[in-house]
This record gives sequence, C-alpha cells and structure tokens, in this order.
Amino acid sequence: MTRRTSQRVPDIWQGVRWAMQPGLQGGGTSRARLVWRAIQANLRHGKAMRRWMAVAFELHSREVIRDLEGEFLRAVRPSVHRGVGYAERVVQLVDHMDWLETAFLPPAFAQIAAGEPLVLMELAAPPGYDFMRLQLQQAPVQSPEGELLLTLTLQRSAELQHKPQPLDAGVLAFSRFRIEGTPCLAIGGVRGQRHPVQRVSSAEIAQVLQGWKPAVLLVRVAQELARHWSLKLVGLDPAAHRLQGWSYRWNRRNRQAGERIFDSYRALWDHFNADNGPPGWVIVPLEADDKLAATALSPEKRARQTRRADFWIRTRNQLRAELRKLLQRPGREARLSRVTQALGPATVTPDQDSSFDFEGSSEELLPSRVLETGSARLP
Repeated sequence: MTRRTSQRVPDIWQGVRWAMQPGLQGGGTSRARLVWRAIQANLRHGKAMRRWMAVAFELHSREVIRDLEGEFLRAVRPSVHRGVGYAERVVQLVDHMDWLETAFLPPAFAQIAAGEPLVLMELAAPPGYDFMRLQLQQAPVQSPEGELLLTLTLQRSAELQHKPQPLDAGVLAFSRFRIEGTPCLAIGGVRGQRHPVQRVSSAEIAQVLQGWKPAVLLVRVAQELARHWSLKLVGLDPAAHRLQGWSYRWNRRNRQAGERIFDSYRALWDHFNADNGPPGWVIVPLEADDKLAATALSPEKRARQTRRADFWIRTRNQLRAELRKLLQRPGREARLSRVTQALGPATVTPDQDSSFDFEGSSEELLPSRVLETGSARLP
C-alpha cells in the first residue's frame, strides 16, 4: 500500500515537536533552547510563523527544499545578526527563497535544490591535490550566518591519501534579502578551515593562490556575484554579531570567540574600505580603487604584486564567463507561480525611500594592491 503525503500545511505548533527531535540542534543552539525559542516565536509572532510554514511547505512539496523540519526551524534559530527578531527573520527567509528560483539557470538550480554543490569554476590545484574549486551550495539548516555557502574546496590525490574527502579552505556564508528596501547580497560570515584533522597548510594555499588569502578571495568572488545579480554587497558589522550580546559575554569561551571574530571581521572590512551602512551592516563596494601597478620598492615584492594581479585578472575573467553559463541576470527570471509571490511579502516591493545610500559603478573591478588583511587573523 502506497503511503500518501499529506497535502495539509502543518500547524506551527508542529514546529515545537520538531524542535524536540534529536539532530536539529547545533549552530550554537541547544535542543532545549531551540524548543523554548519555538514556543516563544509561536506565542509572540504566530502570524509570521504561519506564513513561513506555508512557504516552506509549498517549497517542500515542489522539492525546492528537502528538509521541511529543518528549514522551518531556520526562522526559530537566532540569527548571526543579534538585532534580527523572529518576524524580520521570516521576512528575510521568504525574500531569499523567492529570489533563489530566479537566480540560477534551470540545470544549476536543480543541482542547488538537490543539495549538491554547484561548481562555479576550477582553479589550478596545489601539488598532491586532485582539484581546487569555487563552489556554491545550500548551507546546513543549523547555519545562522546565511542560506548559501561559497566555498574554496580542495581534495587530496588518492595516491597520497586513502579515500580522500573534499575539504574547505575557506567558506563565505550569505543570503539575499532587502535591507531598508534595497536588494542586498548579505555576507553573514567568513571563516577558514574548521576540520579538526584534514587541513591544508597556509603555505600551500598561499603558493597556489599567488599570495591571496582565502577569505579575501572569497569576498572578491562575492563582489562578482553581487555585480552579476545587480545586488548591493553588505557584510555583517562585527559589533552586531550575536556573540557580542550580553548573554554570551558571561561565558569566557564565547567572549574570546567574539573578540577574535570582531578583530578578524574588522580587518577584513577595512581591507575592502567598507563604509558604515544600515544598523548592523557595513557596505562593501563592488568596485575597487586598488591599482594594478606594482608599487613596492623591492623588486621581489613588485614581482609578487604583479603575479597576484595577474592571478586575479585571469580568475575574474574566467569566473565571469562561467557565471553567464550558470546564473540568471535580473530581468530574465522565469515566470513562476510561487507561493512567496502569492502571499505578497513586504520584501518584494522595492522601497524607493531607503534611508541609506549605496554607490554603484559599472567600472571594472581591479585587484587588491596588497592583498593582506592586517595583523588580525581571519576566522
């Protein structure tokens, strides 16, 4: 006898039962806290939670998302931006999912929806590695930093390691939603390697990337993505990171992690000359005022700067060609009948009176002049 799938949208209190299940905790949120937040969200923001349940259920019915329980609980988990509440988080998620189907060409979107990584481009791999790639994939449901991950992924050669597994040398988490009416690619987190055993040495990465740090390279790729999708690029202000909240400052481990994140993010945004933006965000320019010319006095340093510039120019040109094969541009979206449009989210209509100003430019991007992020260590 074939089991029939229910066509009825689950009640939001089903989300509390889902939060009680093992395996959905994580991302800095325990199971007990997840249950408490689910109850609190239903009592205080029932309308917003019912809206997100309807959207998630519809997307699940079309296999745009696979894990209905985990996706619904995204709205319950605390955002990496400590100023974002339940209702605003629902608006962000609806806005992101409404955009997602229009951002990729059909084959690429099917790959993303299936939970598989989408290869943006292949880079020259270090000796002893099979490949090094720039990839896009859906973030785990426990991720508080963004719904998509841009990764720099490598895999060792099978001749050197038994059953090698891909490992991430750098990860950038982002979402697409509107901030004060302006469509933005919002970077919620940038980090380096986290695997406790499988790691790539910094010397290997620096050599193959011609001196580029993975975090800096990933932000430059994010600039290209925002440019392709005609979005403004913003990054999380480290002062707004949830680990800066008073409830986390009591714990020594959280306090030290928050300080490291603050120093690393501040150094990264300073490197890109980011400006203050709306509350909790910094505006990362899509164009760079860096010079192509090597400015160092030492011939050796000038040669390194030239190699770094050449590496980025070649990477950027190849990346732009690959993006045209995988991603849609604004104005070419498929005419889809999506529940996110039918529900009429407040985020669909642009706000012409946005209180913060973005400056855009059609000029070509130029590589960084130094490609260093300062003394602080990137996460």
